[in-house]
Amino acid sequence: MYYKKRNYKILYLLFILILGIIIVSYLSYKNYIYSPISKENKQIIFRVDRGENRKTVINKMLRNKIIKNQFFANVYAKNKNIGKDLKQGIYILNTSMTPSQILDKVLNGRIDKDPDIVYVTIPEGFTVKEIAERLNKEGLINDIDSFINECQNGNFNYQFLKAIPKDRKSRLEGYLFPDTYEFKKGISSHDIIDKMLSRFNDIYESVIVPQINSQSYSSDEIIIMASIVEEEAKIDSERPIISKVFYNRLNKNMKLESCATVQYALGTHKSTLYYKDLQVESPYNTYKYSGLPKGPICSPGKRSIEAALKPANADYIYFVSKGDGSHYFTNNYNEFLKYKNMLKTTKN
Repeated sequence: MYYKKRNYKILYLLFILILGIIIVSYLSYKNYIYSPISKENKQIIFRVDRGENRKTVINKMLRNKIIKNQFFANVYAKNKNIGKDLKQGIYILNTSMTPSQILDKVLNGRIDKDPDIVYVTIPEGFTVKEIAERLNKEGLINDIDSFINECQNGNFNYQFLKAIPKDRKSRLEGYLFPDTYEFKKGISSHDIIDKMLSRFNDIYESVIVPQINSQSYSSDEIIIMASIVEEEAKIDSERPIISKVFYNRLNKNMKLESCATVQYALGTHKSTLYYKDLQVESPYNTYKYSGLPKGPICSPGKRSIEAALKPANADYIYFVSKGDGSHYFTNNYNEFLKYKNMLKTTKN
């Protein structure tokens, strides 16, 4: 009986101890999370870089002494389920803010615009000329022709550039990687181009280099194919299929007959291509010349590059737009004609 009472007493004391630890921990957590990080009123510039996540951002805050308790910060972020809307950019914080306010702001992607920074989004499928026009519109370059000239003649030291033929009319077409960039006002055209080439180099080293030895094509030819896929495909799931269609045509010594290459050869995007358009004299016109065009026709995104490296396992040779971004695929010419007629009937 004595031992039983003693055991109960020990369990009771353990319960009180554990409860006390929980209460103290909870109060410490609340006190830390909702108290200013300092009595000072000092501005802090905090930057979130591309590819960072909740864990890396909290680690960076700890290194920069913005937060002092990494465990409590992670607990708060997980309980609030924040970090999914994290955005690359500049965040203006203050030492008078509480850790909860700092975490809410940064992990919810509430960016502060630095007046000296310009954010520019270059979409997949843009040409060098379209990129120059976008940069000019954003006030980053004054002369479109000078930017294009720097693309053609500037000195840039990247391994992948060595594969580009010197006689290509637009040397960096396909290599200015589409992404959202932040540029400081007054930046030179050379430095803008170099930053975009550096971003392409990230993809080159992580996606292309590990697979290029198993390919029948050079890295430059992969980018040419990826650029065609970028322009022809509207749905991500179809990119590897469309890639395979064009590879199948090459393997059968068929002309690629990509309308996107004709649009590039014409130098303009037309809603409807006519027979005379298909006869335009250009090494980029794959209706007129066999094989791949002379060079890329736009800047492909990562998904199109992956599709060019890993095409689908299919024997399709033809595809016809359904008019909604998706396509009919077939290896039968009669079926191809049937799909074309169906589309004409639908339009009429």
